[in-house]
Amino acid sequence: AAAPSSGAAPPSASSGGGDYERNLISELCPPGGMKAEPPADKLEEFARAVPSLDPDLVCPALLDALEEGNPWIMRAKALCVIDAVLKVERGLESGTSAYSDFFHACAAEIEPLGSHARPSVRGPARRVLAELGIAVGAAAEP
Repeated sequence: AAAPSSGAAPPSASSGGGDYERNLISELCPPGGMKAEPPADKLEEFARAVPSLDPDLVCPALLDALEEGNPWIMRAKALCVIDAVLKVERGLESGTSAYSDFFHACAAEIEPLGSHARPSVRGPARRVLAELGIAVGAAAEP
């Protein structure tokens, strides 16, 4: 059941151990569909909610969506969401870096996607790596 879209996310403390965050990610990154990025309106809504979400719950859910064996389209969407999260975090005045710290530590999971055969995976993976300050090797260029 989708949470009503009121523009503000409920505090994650009421989410029952991350179910709310996992559901948000699975809505943004379904394994099917026609487009390799989440709908812009859903992504914007999620981006607005990022400051009220718990990075310790959001990050692992996004990393799970990147796992080898998941459909490429799901991985592409997850990369778009990670890119959006990192951009929101950079714009926050709180100086928090929980998201960038987490994904920087998991860069080994993201780097191979920067040379993925599909541009719709490769593009957002490279944006995420750039956002993290990780150079994509020249060898990865097509």
